[in-house]
Amino acid sequence: MKTNKIVTAHIVCFVSLWLGCAGLIPKDMYYGIAMNPLLPEGKGEYQVDADDPKRVIFSHEGMRVAVRPYTDDELNELYPPLTDGRHVNPYTTNELDTDLGYVPPVFTVFKVEVVNDTYAKIEFNPANTMLTTNTGRELRYFDPGRAGEGVETGGGNRFSAYYQTERGRSGLDKDTNLERMGLIYKTAFHRFRPVFRGDERSGTLSFASLPNDATSVLLVVSDFALAFDASGNPEQVIDFQFEFSVAQGVVASGVEPVD
Repeated sequence: MKTNKIVTAHIVCFVSLWLGCAGLIPKDMYYGIAMNPLLPEGKGEYQVDADDPKRVIFSHEGMRVAVRPYTDDELNELYPPLTDGRHVNPYTTNELDTDLGYVPPVFTVFKVEVVNDTYAKIEFNPANTMLTTNTGRELRYFDPGRAGEGVETGGGNRFSAYYQTERGRSGLDKDTNLERMGLIYKTAFHRFRPVFRGDERSGTLSFASLPNDATSVLLVVSDFALAFDASGNPEQVIDFQFEFSVAQGVVASGVEPVD
């Protein structure tokens, strides 16, 4: 869908419900993206959560990985503005792009949950993920490590670099960025965090915003560790992937707030 196409009133109502919008939309227009799981045929390891149709689960011999895409509205509800009105949600923006005429998305964000019922320990490494579109674009993850930690991002991007270069480094901008980085550090799925038997771990996994022509995406997980040698290096790994349909476009606001 072209980004300059304004959805008609009937479409707006449909898309608002379809995106699961909640709360007030702060600008005249925004860019809506909805992703829904596409299950591979003949593979019983995958299932859609009966209570949440946006959440897809991959199961393998006593371990489970669940993935759910977030909308910007959902993220804004999770991370509302501060009492002084500052937008500290690190995964969205409230800034109107005057050239586009709407508030654009800045990241593509998933919630990832890893559950270990049987293995001694397993490990999901965000650096071993890739988000690919049906048009051939490949997006690497954003690492949540703090600036100066000296941690390689495995070919990915770094949130701290994004906010230092794109959002200013002094005064109120700096304070806001520190708030954002604090939220990222608390909520993102970090590397080198094994999940031991009987435990689970969850966090966000973020990529750059999707290209406007994408109609489906594939989240590829490589080298998911199921077992380790005596030195702590992975010796048994598996690969799997999650596919989602993508519907996106400019949505005019002017609708009543939705609870």
